[in-house]
Amino acid sequence: MFRRRIRNKLVLQTSETDDVASPSTSTTTERSTHATAEQYVCYACREPITAAKTHILIPPTQDTGDERRFHFDCFKCYECKLPIDPKSQTLYFSSARKQEGNTKQEQYPFHKGCYDQHFGWKCVVCEQTLPTVAMNNGSTKFEYMKHPFFDKERMCPHHARGTIRRQEQETQQFRQEDDNIGVTTTEETEIGEIRRCAGCHRFEPKFASSSKHFVDVGDSDTGRCVCLACCRTLVTTSDEAIPLWERVLNFFEGPLGLITDEDSISGVSRQSLKSIPVILVGLNALNDNMKKHSDGVHHKSSQIMTRGLCLSEFCGHTTESVAVTAILCLSGLPADLTASILAHECCHAFLKLHPNFRYGKHLPLMVEEGLCQLVAFLFLNDGLESCDTATEDDNTPSDAKLRQYFKFCIETDEGIYGEGFRSAARAYAEMGMQELLYYIALNRDFPPIND
Repeated sequence: MFRRRIRNKLVLQTSETDDVASPSTSTTTERSTHATAEQYVCYACREPITAAKTHILIPPTQDTGDERRFHFDCFKCYECKLPIDPKSQTLYFSSARKQEGNTKQEQYPFHKGCYDQHFGWKCVVCEQTLPTVAMNNGSTKFEYMKHPFFDKERMCPHHARGTIRRQEQETQQFRQEDDNIGVTTTEETEIGEIRRCAGCHRFEPKFASSSKHFVDVGDSDTGRCVCLACCRTLVTTSDEAIPLWERVLNFFEGPLGLITDEDSISGVSRQSLKSIPVILVGLNALNDNMKKHSDGVHHKSSQIMTRGLCLSEFCGHTTESVAVTAILCLSGLPADLTASILAHECCHAFLKLHPNFRYGKHLPLMVEEGLCQLVAFLFLNDGLESCDTATEDDNTPSDAKLRQYFKFCIETDEGIYGEGFRSAARAYAEMGMQELLYYIALNRDFPPIND
């Protein structure tokens, strides 16, 4: 059963980097005297500040170093080049965005609006500048919700404060953690008022232009949608899944060496797996089948979403003979993700059909799911053709980036699936697949491997 904990920790955080400034609250104006006139030079134009002329004084700070003095006309915003009046306008001092070939770490004044425009940290949902919050030390930081993998996926926190929740609710656990204000763990389909892509879990640009909106997968009333990047390879029908299933079988027969061309009493043949019906279904149909055919241990968890299911039944009056009747896979997902789900379910089918694993009871959940997650990961890594690394839009992930994300989800899963995968991966690295399966068949557990 392909049901994994979605690794969707959205970090509500404040971020202070080289690009973040502090409002200059101690800027003053000062009038030069004849005695000090020759001592003062405008920091911008390097011309003397003449006697009796009012000018702007920036006291020394940790960022700027020595004090700085400016003619009024020379104290200009780095972005718009217009003068800044420190008496009536909020100003920021910050390092400008690094330019190629420029390694000097200089501090420049900005209007507040120009500062936001210059650094360009915008919400992907509404395309407005991310909000800033004032910290106790007088500095100002950005505040946003962040996708755990795609660095440019930042969202204004207020979008997550909607009151409409689906049955698969998000659960929030806020804690203080370094500079983070809180951590929000969400279920897959939406957070607050914002939907998320069913494939890569990016935020839907709901308030942006309609050309950027996500596409509904037509899955009854579930509200599932996919982004335009995942739409490039979307798999919606069982016929479209057949080539992916063939590729999975090639991987089991070739690189993994787990199946053979001909029937054998000591193993599993390609034909026995190929004859299993592979059916793509909607979310409701998948969940209904899960409740009917599972042992009831997992489907009550709000933290796990079902994406695949291997259906089987005992033959005759014995629990030693098992027939796999179908493999169900969630429709409306990108091809690489669909293929990895099929690889996961194929591993379940292999374990059910192999004579070494025909026990009266199943393998421990962590062991079986860990093995299946390992196979899905290896398939994403070695069982697919190379894919495009470039896109027409820099804000849209490439197929290669999406594939990296699908592997990232398996690697970073915090539930029993993730724990099982990491145990299986350590054992696989030490002994390979054949020896690992032989050990599990004898001991019904992973071998003890030191980290």
